[in-house]
Amino acid sequence: MGDDEESKTANTDYACAGERHYEDASYLHGDGRLLNADHLFGLAVECLMKALLLRFGGSHRVSMTDRRNRPAKLPWWDNPATGDREPLRHIDEMCSALPLLLEGRSGPALNRALTRVAADFEKWVVDDRYTDGAHLPPALLSRRQEAATLAQELHLHVQFTGKLP
Repeated sequence: MGDDEESKTANTDYACAGERHYEDASYLHGDGRLLNADHLFGLAVECLMKALLLRFGGSHRVSMTDRRNRPAKLPWWDNPATGDREPLRHIDEMCSALPLLLEGRSGPALNRALTRVAADFEKWVVDDRYTDGAHLPPALLSRRQEAATLAQELHLHVQFTGKLP
């Protein structure tokens, strides 16, 4: 890395961030640090799904441009349910966009992964990092780990084949 300004600019790479969060979450999960693992599994799923939506959501203009067509720091999409261009910040907002990845496809692996991710992370919120975690049952934490693994496997499939299953 050089000392020039360009080398100091952070580049958004959802796929890379998702893999990093998933690896760290898996380590923490294996060490019994379930609440912190759950937080990172949620961030991993958010990042991995954003990467997939940006790559395969072109028909609904999923891109890094806002409603005024200006560069944005997060993905936006044309939501057919509302007719508006909306940001895709967290997993609760992305659950409505995940079916875009199923358009024209009938792959059971893809359907299973997206169904699990949407069901198990629908109520995941990044602000849980500020709580004592008592409201999160161990069974849910386990299901989220499994769903995050499906998301990561889906991402790996795309990395190797260049397409969704």
